[in-house]
Amino acid sequence: MADEIQIQTKLYAAKGGAYIGSHTNSVTLDMAGTHMASGTQAIGTGSDEALDVPADVSGLRWLEIKSMEAEGGNYIELATATGGSFSAAVFARVPAAGLFFGCIPSGTTIYAKANTGAVNIDWRTVQV
Repeated sequence: MADEIQIQTKLYAAKGGAYIGSHTNSVTLDMAGTHMASGTQAIGTGSDEALDVPADVSGLRWLEIKSMEAEGGNYIELATATGGSFSAAVFARVPAAGLFFGCIPSGTTIYAKANTGAVNIDWRTVQV
């Protein structure tokens, strides 16, 4: 089968008379894999933790994370290493009420840690 994955992004901003006009990117892709998953997770502040992605959703995969924190609240950081190596491996910050979307390489575990208070997230992932 073909065209099983659909991705759409849109970015618009306006402030103080300056703006970036609304533009939507859209792609439809084939899905070679068969597995997908979604869930919610509370990300704490004490130590980093792996996202609860099932082992079956492996290989190259799309990952979407939405912060359920109210705007102005706490953020989370995402990294590809845990423990003492977490800070050096941070590759993204998801602000309160913000989104992250990216294609995660095969064999990569994503770890998350909240800033000053626990943050609930909603995540979705599909094999490429």
